[in-house]
Amino acid sequence: MASTVIVHQLAGTKKALEACRLIEALYLAGKRTVVWVNDAGRAAVLDDMLWTFSQSSFIPHELWDGAGEASDQVVLVTGTLANPNGADVLVVVDSLAQPETAKEFREIHDLVAQAAEDASKAAGWEAAGFKVKQVQGVSRRGR
Repeated sequence: MASTVIVHQLAGTKKALEACRLIEALYLAGKRTVVWVNDAGRAAVLDDMLWTFSQSSFIPHELWDGAGEASDQVVLVTGTLANPNGADVLVVVDSLAQPETAKEFREIHDLVAQAAEDASKAAGWEAAGFKVKQVQGVSRRGR
């Protein structure tokens, strides 16, 4: 059975705060999660934000260095998609060039901003064989 991709249609062009809210909801629901971003600079920004985006939030996580396994429930991955913590959930913050590489994840969340580069993301997932469900924004509750 194909994984389901939940495409979160965002109202604006900024993703980082919405990504933090989604990651927090998944963390609170007890889900092991990989968060994928294009590059180390963007990963560093998200890493900082996960510690500071809300006064009441605490999301233990690690920025994976590409070597070995990771033990935290939430792991930020850059470059080539990997699953160093044995996660079932993937959060895609940027565009994943080869969506089929995400097939090992049971649940995939893709943040889609109001930006030209995100316009065809849902179609890309469908073309790669995934079932796509579109929602508005990010729920603050665990899934």
